[in-house]
Amino acid sequence: MKKIGVILGLILISLVVAACNNTSETDSNSESSANDDENIGETEVTEDENNGQDDGTEESDYTEEYAAGDYLVYGDRYETTEFRFYFTRTAEELTREERFHQSLIESDPSQRDLFSAVTDFEVDGTVVNLYFDENDTLSMASTESAQFWEVLHEIGFRFGIDEFNLFNQDGERGLTFAEGYWEEPVEIEQEPNRGYYVMPTEESERGEYTYISGAVAGEDIYTADGELLDFGQTVEAMATVENAEGSYYSGIYEGLEIEEAVIEGDQAIVKYHIGDGVEASQQEREDFEQVLQLAALDFQVEELKLVNHTDQVISVYPLLNETDGDNTGSESDGEGQEESAELTEDDVPEKVFDYVDEHEDFDTEEVRVMVDREEDGKFIVRVFVFSGDEDDDTQMMNTLGWYMVDKETGEVEEREL
Repeated sequence: MKKIGVILGLILISLVVAACNNTSETDSNSESSANDDENIGETEVTEDENNGQDDGTEESDYTEEYAAGDYLVYGDRYETTEFRFYFTRTAEELTREERFHQSLIESDPSQRDLFSAVTDFEVDGTVVNLYFDENDTLSMASTESAQFWEVLHEIGFRFGIDEFNLFNQDGERGLTFAEGYWEEPVEIEQEPNRGYYVMPTEESERGEYTYISGAVAGEDIYTADGELLDFGQTVEAMATVENAEGSYYSGIYEGLEIEEAVIEGDQAIVKYHIGDGVEASQQEREDFEQVLQLAALDFQVEELKLVNHTDQVISVYPLLNETDGDNTGSESDGEGQEESAELTEDDVPEKVFDYVDEHEDFDTEEVRVMVDREEDGKFIVRVFVFSGDEDDDTQMMNTLGWYMVDKETGEVEEREL
């Protein structure tokens, strides 16, 4: 019996020890599992943080380029009372005052070309002063007068002008002009608008693409609360417009996705990407850039920045910067020495003239060349002639063709639209 009792005691002790070991292993496994879960959580947070940092630093590695030249914007009607815009950039070294005056002259609806008939024209900040000879015929019919004032207000607004004065040739107020007698400054009153859309070439007197404002096109420019659309809402409306009649269409081409459009200080910023396999034509890219520049001007910003996440390129377009200095900018990566060996804008006309003289049937004595902008290492060049009477300043610009000049090689090739 003693032996049996001893054996039973040993069995009980073994069972107790085994139970304790199981409990310890269970606790250890639980702690290990908890620690593993905690480590996984820490790893995920770290990766998310790193991703956020990557997103924040990506754009610093992008190529940054500045649009060559300053902009000109003309009014265009062509067999209709609808006011459209023609937008371009010029390689000519013109002051803001000269660009504004040229834009008015090109847009002049008056029969006597009154914007050309000024005895003096000056811009002082946001004020423009027009001087006329009071002995000239300065009257206009009512429709002609309405269109004249519309040009002054619409074009003036897009050059940052908020007031104009009319003086006689001696700088005195009290000028009888059109249907009025002008003694006081007049505020520029731009019609409310948001967004721009592309009009085809057959709808233009110049035979080139023009842009119609959202207000004139009859598109929604207000929110449900009666407020004008903000910049982001404006760009979204431009991208999603549906015009059943087909008389105009979006300048944001199919396959280009807008990610963000905001105003930050004096800068309008649009970030976007391009879908796989999407190949836009040159004209589609131009329309995209130009409708956004016009849209940004409605918000009176100094520049537009386009961030292309697909090609990793940032393009900057100077707008309402009142300084008339060089806006071509410089590369931020310190490659100035390499750039000095490349072709400059001053070298372009001669190369294009030589190409045109050899390959085209143009009268080179009448032809003019204008560098429109720089793109992908090439100068985009317009070849044109002026038509009309040079003596009375009624000339119009007629484009003969577009060409590309490689900055490194100087090679010239015709650009297909």
